[in-house]
Amino acid sequence: MASLENRTGYFNVVFRFGGKKYTRSLHTDDESEANRLLANLEQTVRDVKSGRISLPPDADIPTFLLSDGKLTTPHVSDSDSISETRLSLHELFESFFVSLPDDSLEESTISLIKTHRNNLLRILGKDVFIEDIDLNALDLYSKKRRRENGRRKGKVSSYTIKKELVTLRRVLQWGKKRGKHESEIPAIRDVQLPKSTERPIFQTFDEITVQVEQGDLTEEQQSELWECLYLRTDEIDQLIQHVRKNALHTFLYPMVVAAAHTGARRSELMRSQLTDIRDDVLIIREKKRRRGQESTRRVPMSTLLNETLHEWKGEHPGGKYTFAVKEISNRKHAEIGRAISRDEAHSSFKRVLKDSKWSVIPGWHCLRHSFISNLASNSIDQRLIDEFVGHTTEEMRRRYRHLFPEVKQAAIRSVFH
Repeated sequence: MASLENRTGYFNVVFRFGGKKYTRSLHTDDESEANRLLANLEQTVRDVKSGRISLPPDADIPTFLLSDGKLTTPHVSDSDSISETRLSLHELFESFFVSLPDDSLEESTISLIKTHRNNLLRILGKDVFIEDIDLNALDLYSKKRRRENGRRKGKVSSYTIKKELVTLRRVLQWGKKRGKHESEIPAIRDVQLPKSTERPIFQTFDEITVQVEQGDLTEEQQSELWECLYLRTDEIDQLIQHVRKNALHTFLYPMVVAAAHTGARRSELMRSQLTDIRDDVLIIREKKRRRGQESTRRVPMSTLLNETLHEWKGEHPGGKYTFAVKEISNRKHAEIGRAISRDEAHSSFKRVLKDSKWSVIPGWHCLRHSFISNLASNSIDQRLIDEFVGHTTEEMRRRYRHLFPEVKQAAIRSVFH
């Protein structure tokens, strides 16, 4: 009769009544509360159909049913009237998430925005009004956030705080353009952020191991180093063979080969479709390079990748997605192929690396770093690297520049003998 959907962090209820389909926000991100409201709605519908409750002819149907038959028009309280001029940050974020079109952002991006929202609301206050968010408030936010522990027991970095403030500014700008508030939006560059440290350069397995074995690095510092790991081509070959031998899921081996030999992101591989596999290239479906527009890039396939994907086609579980798993259809009671989820991709990758020398690999992105780093260290034209991996900013390119040894050595020797 009715169901819940949660695409952006807040629950909507979807139901049919009188031959029409309705979708309404429940204004909550709490699943138990959403289920309670869903049960109340279904009971009210039953009461209306049985005649125990009469539906007024002029009632707004969703409002009437969601209010247990008590309201006929959307309720506006005194506090709601005030909020027309005094919008809270919580309300603005809720509106932002509800408005997001389906598939407009990566699942990982939405998850990150939700994390930033939670931190902002926790420190600034769930009921803080937009007009009260000025530079003083953001300076205080930066100071309080810096005192907290990050993911690896170290203090929250300036880089993380800045990303959270960028998310805040993005949502504030979204609201202002849509007339939800008229407050001035503070510039992030004016916020007093803690002194930042330059992110470590990408380094080989051996380079990081030497630093870790010195024994004077904290757990946080070691984790930061492994985040910058890139594998040389012979190490990638070893890793691929390890995955082939130990993977529990058949999709994992071809997916790892594709990541290692194209530099594709995990989300891009999850979106990949069988029709993207061409004779000598793999079409990568992008979402991050062009805002508001889906785009593609073409990466020539290595011999190994070409052979692996064509072998994979022979044992593919079905469906349109390149990397899929079998699932029992509830309607047809037959096995079908469905795309893998982000959690499945992550857990499968970490599981196959557990208890091996490769367990230090932080995630799928290491394969992307490795692809780029090996191209850079072999002096491949930067324009080709950009085309293969979709780099668009100078900051991205700068982190790989130290991997052009021959080019840099030739530059020095052309001046100094």
